[in-house]
Order: sequence, then C-alpha cells, then structure tokens
Amino acid sequence: MNSPVEHHRQVSFEGSTLSLPIYLDYPASTPLGHEVAEAIATAAKESSGNPHSSTHRFGHRARQSIEQAQAHIAKLINARPYEIVFTSGATEANNLAVLGLVRAASGARHVISVETEHEAVLQPLKHLSKYEGIALTLLPVDENGLIDLEQLEKAIRPETILVSVMAANNETGVRQNIGSIGRICAERNIAFHCDAAQALVTERLDVIEDGITLLSLSGHKIYGPMGIGALYIKEGTKIAPLFHGGGQQRDLRPGTLPTALCVGLGEACRIANENRERDAQYVGQLRTAFIDTLRKRLGEEFRLNGDMAPHIPGCISMTFVGLDAEDLLHELPDLALSTGSACGSMKSESSHVLRAMGLGAEKVAATIRIGLGRPTSFEDIEYAAQQIAGAYPRIKKSSEGSMDIRHEGS
Repeated sequence: MNSPVEHHRQVSFEGSTLSLPIYLDYPASTPLGHEVAEAIATAAKESSGNPHSSTHRFGHRARQSIEQAQAHIAKLINARPYEIVFTSGATEANNLAVLGLVRAASGARHVISVETEHEAVLQPLKHLSKYEGIALTLLPVDENGLIDLEQLEKAIRPETILVSVMAANNETGVRQNIGSIGRICAERNIAFHCDAAQALVTERLDVIEDGITLLSLSGHKIYGPMGIGALYIKEGTKIAPLFHGGGQQRDLRPGTLPTALCVGLGEACRIANENRERDAQYVGQLRTAFIDTLRKRLGEEFRLNGDMAPHIPGCISMTFVGLDAEDLLHELPDLALSTGSACGSMKSESSHVLRAMGLGAEKVAATIRIGLGRPTSFEDIEYAAQQIAGAYPRIKKSSEGSMDIRHEGS
C-alpha cells in the first residue's frame, strides 16, 4: 500500500531505503488499499448496469454487488444490511442524520452535542438552532477532551430528541465513552448519533451493544475510496430526506448509486473488520516509538493533547514550546503532516477543538497533528522524529529573535 502522495526521491536511512516525502496525515485521508482498488476495478468492469434496474441481468449483477457491500459494512458495526444507506461521504451522512432526524420530529425539539464535534455536525446543528427553532446544548470538555457523563445526564430535557457525539476526535484522537453515552440515551428513549469516521480502523463499535441509533462513516478514512460514505439508520428511526428524486434507498437518499465506489467501501470495511486488532496493535507500537524517540531528543519541549484520555493510536496532537507550527512545517518538506483538521484548514480561524480543551491562541498556533497508519514503518517515524527534533531548535531560536525585535520596537 502506497501513501497518497507522489514519491519524489529515495534516501538511505539507518540501513533502510525511505521514500520521501513521508505521509503522516492519515486522519485527513488514508491511501486506497490494493485489495480495495482491485475490487473497484472489477466492479467497474463487471457491474456496469444500473443497480436500480430490475428487468435484466446487468442491473441484477450491480444490485448484488451493492448488497454485498452493504453486508460488509453492516458486519463491521453489527448492523443489518438494509439499515445501511450510502452517501457521498461522512459529511453528507452527518447532515442526513442530524437534519433528517430533527426535521422528522414534531413538537419541541432539543439536541445535545459537544463543543469539539466535527464541523459537519456542528454546522447543521447551528443551522437548525438559528433557522428552524431547535434548542441546542453543546457540552464542554475537560482538558483531556472528554465530556462529563453527569453533565450529559443533567442536560437532558423532556423534549431532548437527539444526542450526537463522535467516537474519536479528528484533531486529537480522543475517544469518548460511546457505550456509556448510548446507554444513557437508550434508557431515556433518545436517539444517539455517532460520527465514527475516525474510529473504525482500530476501534470496535457495535451499534446494538453501544445503543447507537445513527452512525456515520467515510470511505477515505478507512483505506477506501473518496466520494463514498454511509449512514447506519436503526430500523424504525424516522428520517426526513435531505433531497428528493427517484426513491432509491427507501426514499432516504435518492439517486443512482455508484456501484464501484460502494463495492470499494464494502471491501474496505471487510478488511477493517478482519484486521482491527492487528491494526490497533501495530499503529499503537508506532505511536509509542515515535513519542519515545521525540521525547529523548526534545525532552519536555512539547506536550501531548488528550494523551491522558482514551485515544485512537493513529492520531497524535502535540504542542511545542515557543514556536509557530506553520514555521515548523515549512522546515519539514519531507514530512506530509498538518497543524490540525483538513476541513478546518480551509478557514482562517484557530482550532475550536483545542480551544475547547483550554489551549490559548499561542498554544493552538504551536500545535501539529501526526497521523500514523498501516503503511507507516518504524523507519518512517524514526526519520520523522529526527527531522522534527532537528528543525525545532532553529525555529524556536528564530521565533524568540522575532519576539525580541517586537519587544524592542514597542
């Protein structure tokens, strides 16, 4: 499996050959797995009919491919295949879950979510609050990024119809206690939506055991294709569609399905289900090795955000002392990493996640995100740690010099 960036050159490092740049942005996107790519290519050739045409074998074949993909997705989360609705990605799935459930409800409506949720959940909720009259409560998090379950229980009202909490944060990797949240919701007959886009490669989620009503997932976060995702909708849950058309997917999400992409998502879910424990163990070892190596070189010159909380192994948020993260990244051309959310980087404002965890503007600006995945090698992370440790003193000294000049001129 290759990284999703083009390899420009190779270097020798500690007896191994490394391809540069090294991809370390897995929370933003994962590379397409070889088996997934093969499944997509086969489906594109052999399932060329419209899966919604029932009068000929081409349509039947495409539909069978779709149904097999639904079965793979359902097995990953212990759902039933007919409870899986395909979408264009997790953003659409989140919108369909949140907007669809609220708009299908009548009477007073109150929704609870968390300050650190992905914008694909927060923005639909804020729209509902501003334009459609719902009451919205956003729970705070502690310094480790976790919500207080007692605060959740106190926030529930008689008119609460939905709680939406992501399984793992896309900036810090912090995992919420999904099972406990689900039980709280189930005891009160409240729908529970979980954005699981970041969690499914290494974490086990069971929609029945965890009391999940709606679950969003994305293809390109689990070594599947971009442009495809899915929403699990528990049987009997009322959802209003976002748009209208030919009645496909039980009128919940009309439009002709892209058979090859659906097959790719299904194959990625099949592999994730089979490899979960292996992935979690391997990426966890990479994480430990990277942090230990960098700590030996830099000591206490950086802090880990959310590291005291349960977390997925492949997402590391670290804040450095006395520098701007953008300056650091500029000095690391051989490392493909980011300062935070790929979606948030489209905006000029600082991370709402880190601010909710209590970091001030200066610390937010000094934070980078390291992503690790299946293709990452121990040589990759050793090289990355060496590069970061080498660049850090130069950037810090430059930043301190700039600060001294500003102070002299004030």
